[in-house]
Amino acid sequence: MKQNQVVEKQNTALALSGQFEEDVGGGFETADSSAYAIPFLAILQSGSPQVKKSDGAYIKGAEEGMLYNTVTQQVHDGAIGVVVVPFAFKRSFIKWAPRDSGGGFKGELQPSDPQVQAGVMDTAGRLIDGDGNLLSDTRTHYVMVLDDNGGYHPAVISLASTQIKKSRQWMSKMNGIKMQRSDGTYYTPAMFSHRYKITAVPESNDKGSWFGVKVETLGAVESGELYQAAKAFRDAVRRGEAKEQAPQAAAGATFNPDADDAY
Repeated sequence: MKQNQVVEKQNTALALSGQFEEDVGGGFETADSSAYAIPFLAILQSGSPQVKKSDGAYIKGAEEGMLYNTVTQQVHDGAIGVVVVPFAFKRSFIKWAPRDSGGGFKGELQPSDPQVQAGVMDTAGRLIDGDGNLLSDTRTHYVMVLDDNGGYHPAVISLASTQIKKSRQWMSKMNGIKMQRSDGTYYTPAMFSHRYKITAVPESNDKGSWFGVKVETLGAVESGELYQAAKAFRDAVRRGEAKEQAPQAAAGATFNPDADDAY
């Protein structure tokens, strides 16, 4: 390629960049919260359709134990993991219909909901409502996933069943962080003040084996832009303007390894 052609391409790129800045946000003016869905960051299990070559949902190169973005379809090596900044948390009960009646997601309930309070434990230790639906105690962590190129995007890590103890441990880690003020007193910083590494690790019990989540503390956030972005998403979640995908959209790829066994 000749030198003048290189210069022309550079000039064109610069001109386009300027136009991109002028039209920032163009086309998204009428898009409200219903137009977007925060993806799940989940773990592919041995039974996940994404790892089966015969399944239409198969992803080339996908293997059990990998981390999986349910919107972008991107997979990450579970042993290497990803770095996240958590910014919000909620506990809820996900209602699942029995498979013999069609199965599937039937709604989300608050812990104080009368349906939850009236639920009874079956012989397998699962909470069941009056219609026979499973009420799955679920801990949802909203996070910013950091990209290798310095970017970041929101995602949801949903922990249930055997992974609830991991959620409790993570919450305790975050709440246990103390920072010192100039006057010598200590305070608990915001959830989105620190970074954590999420990896997938093999686990098992008398019911079988699967991959679960491991959370490691890395240290404080070093980017003011990232901190403010996480804070802004926290506020959007509070206002109901940012919502995760419906749970069935993440079927087969989960941090809840017992989900498929339950119903």
